[in-house]
Amino acid sequence: MKCPPFPSVYALASLTLALGLAAIAPAQAPSPLITRNIDITQRVILPGNTRPEAIAANDLGLADAGSQLNALQLVLRRSPEGEAAFTKYLGELYDSKSPNYHQWLTNEEIGARFGPAAQDIAAVENWLTSEGFSVDSVSPDETVIEFSGTAGQVSHAFHAPLHNLSVKGKAHLANYNDPDIPAALAPVVAGVAKLNDFKPHALNLRRTASHADGRKGVATGGFTAYLGAADLAAIYNFNPLFKAGITGKGQTIVVIEDTDQYSAGDWAAFRSVLGLSAAFPHGTLTQVNPKGTNKCKDPGVGTIGGTGDNAGDDVEAAIDVDWATAAAPNAAIVNAACADTTTQFGGFLALANLLQGKNPPPVVSISYGEAEAFNGAAENFYIYKLYQTAAAEGVSVFVSSGDEDASSSAGGSVSTYGIGVSGFTSTPFNISVGGTDFGYIPLGTPGTYFNTANGPNFQSAVSYIPEIPWNDSCAGGILVAAIGPPFTTYGPDSVCNNYLDFITQAEADQGVLLNAVGGSGGPSGCAAGNPSLSGVVSGSCQGYAKPYWQKLVGVPKDGVRDTPDVSLFASNGFWGVYYAACISDPTGGSGLTPCTGDPSTWAGFGGTSVSSPIWAGIQALVNQKTGQRWGNSNTVLYSLAAAEYGKSGNPSCNSSLGNAIGANCLFNDVTQGDNVGACQALVTSGKHPVSIPIDCYIDGGTYGILSASDRAPKPAYNAGVGWDFTSGIGTANAANIVNAAWPLPR
Repeated sequence: MKCPPFPSVYALASLTLALGLAAIAPAQAPSPLITRNIDITQRVILPGNTRPEAIAANDLGLADAGSQLNALQLVLRRSPEGEAAFTKYLGELYDSKSPNYHQWLTNEEIGARFGPAAQDIAAVENWLTSEGFSVDSVSPDETVIEFSGTAGQVSHAFHAPLHNLSVKGKAHLANYNDPDIPAALAPVVAGVAKLNDFKPHALNLRRTASHADGRKGVATGGFTAYLGAADLAAIYNFNPLFKAGITGKGQTIVVIEDTDQYSAGDWAAFRSVLGLSAAFPHGTLTQVNPKGTNKCKDPGVGTIGGTGDNAGDDVEAAIDVDWATAAAPNAAIVNAACADTTTQFGGFLALANLLQGKNPPPVVSISYGEAEAFNGAAENFYIYKLYQTAAAEGVSVFVSSGDEDASSSAGGSVSTYGIGVSGFTSTPFNISVGGTDFGYIPLGTPGTYFNTANGPNFQSAVSYIPEIPWNDSCAGGILVAAIGPPFTTYGPDSVCNNYLDFITQAEADQGVLLNAVGGSGGPSGCAAGNPSLSGVVSGSCQGYAKPYWQKLVGVPKDGVRDTPDVSLFASNGFWGVYYAACISDPTGGSGLTPCTGDPSTWAGFGGTSVSSPIWAGIQALVNQKTGQRWGNSNTVLYSLAAAEYGKSGNPSCNSSLGNAIGANCLFNDVTQGDNVGACQALVTSGKHPVSIPIDCYIDGGTYGILSASDRAPKPAYNAGVGWDFTSGIGTANAANIVNAAWPLPR
């Protein structure tokens, strides 16, 4: 798979960590980059900004030229000198030997010191106005101009006509070709973030009946267990912190959403039934629709039975607030949400407005995702700039890695677009959170990890539990090994090619077992550039360059940003264990009920949308203990992991040891299993369709395994010692991480 590096001017890998520098003065006014008259006949194409669904087979014709498009976002570039200066200062913010260590900037300071020339911004605004658009605002950090207009104006200004599409029975709107702009604007304008209405997907999955045992005698003993807050505390060692008063008191965790909570009473019920409200009475929940330069409208509740773009996202919001409070039970939890616009995810509007405030949140969690190659280059650049600003303001951004094994374009089904990561989680400025499952059953690890009866607060977990990568797919090596001969991982005798021996056709049609579902991880591959095959890491695609801090045993020397960084349990019950969550939305059908009594009657979920807010909670505990905000805490987490793993790993921290794991380990090293998903060849559209296996080793049959090669079995990806694509550094011993030596400012 081709993964050339993202241009170094954008990469934290290129940071100059200068020592002993004084606080920088405001930069001199930058030189204008738009130096000639804007000739609309001289154009440059902005490649890599067309969705793969924009094809003839889905086309319903041109959109109404009068259709209104509000809150479009034109993403701006800094001058090379401004970007270099900002990158340098970012390095000093995270260099404990620098006088600028933790001297966080405000949104306005970022714009004033490092933004484009005022003349350039004015020139771009004038061009937009000349094309009939209304200019709504310029962000204080001077990275985004928000503007509004009609589909006809978009077509004229960007030479990118919008078409109505029908994709899998759902109506969509998208540009049919890459936009272009006047060449004079190219030094400043990176592109329109999005010209389509495809929205990211929430990264949660309903509890599944365990199909690990199938019909071939792989027994889980009928065991099922839900995790409650007390279970989380026992497994990942939160209890010593809680006893010491490190509970998140005085800290704030913001979950980023495009929906309000269905009912604040659900969160209260979760806390009450699981014993949190009595033991930790200071925890609060607040709903905000933050104001700023972005037009933030109250999205209301995206109910499961709704018809809007955010339909069903109330489930995601409930999971996020429940499990953030489980990890930091005395913290203030804030649900920050804006309505989706026609083209943009409302959660990003909420985050951007929060970053403009006088007191930006110290910790946020984002549980949505979309593949880099689907986002497009301009949207990826928008996300990059958004998180870069957050890192400069000292905001820790935790983002779910994805629920599609090593193929974030799979969307819960069999992979056809090959290996790829989510553009929501792949920037060098966020902490990417992956997912694991408990492996004591398939690995045959001795020991008792759950009591047969619940104790106080419905706790049944006894101790830390051996972990494996979360993988619900028929292509998973641990599942295949547990089933045993004559079934194999790939080829005609593979479990995937004989799925009806294990599940019904109806279950397969619902994506059970025959899928690429599990904790996502892989190399950044298409953050920028233009795919030669739409939606696939190919052509001139480029990944983000490897950040300087991503050095650890196991990290591949591939030159690009690799994900995830850290992980936690995220299974939806494949090996019998899942998370309980309280959501009483009556439009949800079976599984969503009022949250009273034993949580076994509540809704059950998995997904990296659960592990991300928990890691955000761990960061809030670090912030409380140290009295600091840490921004991109990967700069510390990787350093702590390097000390633990050394040059060859730490056998005493191997997760497979289970309850015998070393007491001093900060990270639990997940070394067995994989996040290999099922795949099949991509059938191209057109008069003469072609079947192309992409990162898919098939070797007979219809389905294969995700592989770094189409011609040889190179499973993507296996767990290993130290860092790996399945779980990053590993999972957390919360008390040891919080009590570690975080380098405080002098």
